[in-house]
Amino acid sequence: MKYFLPRFQAIFFLAVFCGAVLLGPKMLGIDSDLGRHLVIGKYILEQREIPTTDIFSHTKNGESRPPYEWLSQIFFALANRILGLDGVVIFTALVIAGAFTLVYAESTRRSGLPLPTIILAILAAAAGSVHWLPRPHVFTFLFLTVWLGRLERMRSAEKIPLWQFPLIMLFWANLHGGFVFGLLAWAAYLAGWLVDYWLKKDWATAEVGKKLLVIGLLSLAASCITPDGWGNWRALLGNSSVYILSQTIETMSPDFHRSGMLPFLVLIILSFLLTALIGFRLPTGHLFSLAGFAALSLLMARNIPLFAIVATPILAASARRILDQFPVWIKIESRLAEIENSLRGFIWQVAGILAAVILFSRYQAQANSSFNQFNARVFPVAAVNWLEANPQSGNMFNEFNWGGYLLQRLWPHQLVFIDSQTDFYGEALARDYNQMLNAQNDWDAKLKNYEIDWVFVSNGTPLAQALETENHWRVLYQDETSIILRK
Repeated sequence: MKYFLPRFQAIFFLAVFCGAVLLGPKMLGIDSDLGRHLVIGKYILEQREIPTTDIFSHTKNGESRPPYEWLSQIFFALANRILGLDGVVIFTALVIAGAFTLVYAESTRRSGLPLPTIILAILAAAAGSVHWLPRPHVFTFLFLTVWLGRLERMRSAEKIPLWQFPLIMLFWANLHGGFVFGLLAWAAYLAGWLVDYWLKKDWATAEVGKKLLVIGLLSLAASCITPDGWGNWRALLGNSSVYILSQTIETMSPDFHRSGMLPFLVLIILSFLLTALIGFRLPTGHLFSLAGFAALSLLMARNIPLFAIVATPILAASARRILDQFPVWIKIESRLAEIENSLRGFIWQVAGILAAVILFSRYQAQANSSFNQFNARVFPVAAVNWLEANPQSGNMFNEFNWGGYLLQRLWPHQLVFIDSQTDFYGEALARDYNQMLNAQNDWDAKLKNYEIDWVFVSNGTPLAQALETENHWRVLYQDETSIILRK
């Protein structure tokens, strides 16, 4: 029987996995970044080479474009090859569920309290769901969780082979630029060790300090082992334009008027209350981690899942210190933990994944298409169908959020003006793009400078309205979503 009864961990995994799968259509209707990742992944698989220069735009063609997400792009392309966009959604859900299940497992390990921990883990997953998207950053959820668990074991004087840290960093740096958050977490632990060593805390031994320094140096070196060397660092450090970061919702501060931000707000409040109730008697590295990642999430909404991952194990351990004052409760929790540890019902996770694969496969066999599709009300699906039958020559000006989708549908026959990898295109081009789209500040001269032959934008944008009045521009295609004009 113990091999069939699901553990809390299995139930939690299935809940997060199913939730992410059900969010598939919504995830595909937010931005078209996925399209670019699929194109690059497909290119790597077919050409057996990793592009380090731009081959996707006519504005930056041939310039250095560090491929710091190439390994993620291969995984997404493989999932797409196996089961189309449904495969991408299942794969994304699997990574997300795996990451937050590890958060739950680590929190339970630190606290020994199944019930409060699962409540905190659910809250963390709900807070993190504001940035659940089929993009490489989901690997940062997973690797940050693993990284923090290893750091905590090392801090607690457990025997953790130091080679694991640079190995984790090696993969992480080739999966997503979020590897820098691992180094920030390491810096928080190192700073915490320095303070606690000065205060003569028991855990802050010289041996731990030496290990932290070795971990940092080896991991920093490993982060530069990429197809473009330390080009990933150049890209990250160059992505600091306030103007660019202010152009997308995910890089803005959280809007607490949105109902989806409520779990994050609760998590922030709990972080203060629980640590205050224990008199802030946490390892200093934990306090630095909480404060640092809270600040990062308040600065940019896309960092909220990272704060949730960092905070949950710390809050679970804090809850244990508070509930230790209630022996009856601890006795109940200990009994639940004993029952939980005796169960081996891992089959439920496997069954849930297989069920999703089978259901989507059957749907595709009957409908001859994926269930999950790019939202035709957000992306110019019908217009691209027309373009495939009526291809255009020359340089295109396209809408920013459509770049990845257009690459997936039209590349290599058509290069884009811009896509959503803003750290590559830079502030100067981003400003020109906005001025052209909004028909401002010599926009027509800029069209000439970039040698634009045709324009593909949302119907009703200032640029489309301005060009419709120009005698030397004509409308080739128009629907409720988009308009195509040619010079």
